[in-house]
Formats: sequence, C-alpha cells, structure tokens
Amino acid sequence: MNAQNAQGSNLNYVKITGIFYSLVILFGFLPRVMFDKRVIFRAEDPIQAMSQFEQAFRFAIAADFIMYTLVLMLSWGLYKVLKPVHKGMALMGFAFRSAEAILGFVTLIFYIMPLVILSNADYLGAFNIEQLRALAILFIKSSGVAYYILLPVMGVGAVIYCYLFYKSNYVPKALAIWGMVTYITMIGYGVVNVAMVDAPKELQYAMYPGALFELLFGLWLFFKGIKTKG
Repeated sequence: MNAQNAQGSNLNYVKITGIFYSLVILFGFLPRVMFDKRVIFRAEDPIQAMSQFEQAFRFAIAADFIMYTLVLMLSWGLYKVLKPVHKGMALMGFAFRSAEAILGFVTLIFYIMPLVILSNADYLGAFNIEQLRALAILFIKSSGVAYYILLPVMGVGAVIYCYLFYKSNYVPKALAIWGMVTYITMIGYGVVNVAMVDAPKELQYAMYPGALFELLFGLWLFFKGIKTKG
C-alpha cells in the first residue's frame, strides 16, 4: 500500500471513529431517557422497584450492551488512527479502553442477576424469600461499585488517546486539552466513589463535561477530520 492509500485509509478510520464516539454517547444517554436505573438504586425497596419497572430496566440494559460493544469498536478505531503517532501508547490506550468495555459487560451481568434471582425458577426453591431478596440487593449494589471501578480504567485510556491527539496536532490543541481535563475528572470521580463510603452526590455532575466532549469530539472527527502532513 502506497503512502497516499495509507493516508486515505486512515482518514476513513477517522470518520468511522467519529461515528462511534457519537453513538457511544447516544446509547449512553438512551437508557436514562427510557429509564433511569438510579430509581432502583435509590428506592427504599429496590426489589419492588425492579419488579415494577422490569421491562424498562431490560431495555436500558440492552442499550448499555450496545454502548459497550461500540466502545470496543471505538477503541479499535482510535488505535488505528493514533498508531502512526506512537504505536506503544496507542496500544496502551486500546488496552485500557477495551478493559472499560469488558468491565462494562461485567456490570451488566450484575444488573441482570437480580432479574434471574427474582424469576421464580424452580431451582431457586432452595432459597427462602429473604435470602433471594438479599442476593438481589447485593447484585444491585455491586453493579454500582463495578461502574465506579470502570471509570478510572476508561479515564486512563481516554487521557492517553487525547494526549496523542495533542502531540500529533491532528485536532486543535485546546480540544485535546479539554478531553484530558474531563477524563482526569472522571478518574477522580471514580476513585472518590470507591474510596469514600458516602461520596457527595453532586460529584456526578463531573461526568457531564466528559459526555459533552465525546459528543462534540465525535462530530469534529466526522465532519472536520484530522490535520495531516503534506
């Protein structure tokens, strides 16, 4: 493959990556539009709340599954785009963002398990009602912890990618710096929630600048592309 064809192929990856960025945000917010899972986490009786909103809860899980699948595709696209800048760092970014998707799938298992436990299947007859409720609540609480662990992993990979965009001058430096700052904030948000028993709920607002960045950055890559030499 000659240099011109290689450059054209890389620009195609840029547009595809831009689409994936935007779709990740779309499917990330879609579950919150359909059903906010925090309703269950904050309910006095999480089991009753889950039974009441089971179908909406399942749709939200399906949307999250699509989102984490898109994160894997996004990770690969970013690796292909940034590999010419620094192969080793691009591979590290790919590893962390892929780990984000894997942890996301694990989180979804925690979401699904309470539905399995409350399904009244015959094999659950070995447990009494209180034991089943306790197990279901355990998985509900564990899903939140898994999500907070996911955030620093995602943040590290995203900071690496934003640094490579900054170093390469593919995009305006201010845009790359904004990305690094927002992802560092996400890392802090995840670490604080793991380290503190009752972290302030206001910290969740630290997530919104990162979501806005990913949406705008995805649109930038799709419509504006990247600056290339020559």
